[in-house]
Amino acid sequence: MEQLRRPGLRRLGLAAAAVAVAAIVTAVGAGRADPGVHYDAHPEALAFGKEMYEFDTVEKMTATSHLVVFGTVTAVETGRLAGADEDPEEAGGDIRLRKVTIGQLDVLHNSKNLIIPPSITLEEEGWDEEGRGYIVNNVEWSEVGDTGYFFLRRAAGISDPYTYQLVSSDGRALVVDGSLRPSNAENELAGTITTMIPSFLNNTVVAASGQVAAGILSESVPTGDLPQPPEESGE
Repeated sequence: MEQLRRPGLRRLGLAAAAVAVAAIVTAVGAGRADPGVHYDAHPEALAFGKEMYEFDTVEKMTATSHLVVFGTVTAVETGRLAGADEDPEEAGGDIRLRKVTIGQLDVLHNSKNLIIPPSITLEEEGWDEEGRGYIVNNVEWSEVGDTGYFFLRRAAGISDPYTYQLVSSDGRALVVDGSLRPSNAENELAGTITTMIPSFLNNTVVAASGQVAAGILSESVPTGDLPQPPEESGE
């Protein structure tokens, strides 16, 4: 698979979602899209970038997530346009996100105490301005039928409180044939997750959520000054 590099573009690592941009996407006008662009059905390139958060334990990943759910991907469609930098115009291009619907939810951690609807939206990076499909930081595209654990933070650049991105490239653990499949096998945390059975991961998240509520466990500090959702940046 080709390695995708775009000079001048500071990427973040799915945090928001196969996103080396993840938690930093900034919405831009849809009018900048080329209506003639053909979007690849499958990714053909890899992108890598700095992550906003890095974790060595599931507990810390839970504490840093706004929401952790066990659910199933029920739909995937072309999403909104976004810029992969604070100044999309300066970055010189648009990215097209994938809009992933996750349903059949079992909410394990809900730091904002929101009333969670039957389904939520996960955004992940999908295509560059030429329509070329790519994945970020080794996180494969979500597919309908994927079932597992999703560690999520509110998406930046959008006001909908039920639109999320993965907290990091570690933020998805699918259940496949009774075992857990981490989203980024290259990371240290993946080794820990693969040794767990799903019920143990489930209980670990619930216990960590209780520690967060009790003020015993706090979220991780971001690794850099990357853009955050309005509620966190004071906007």
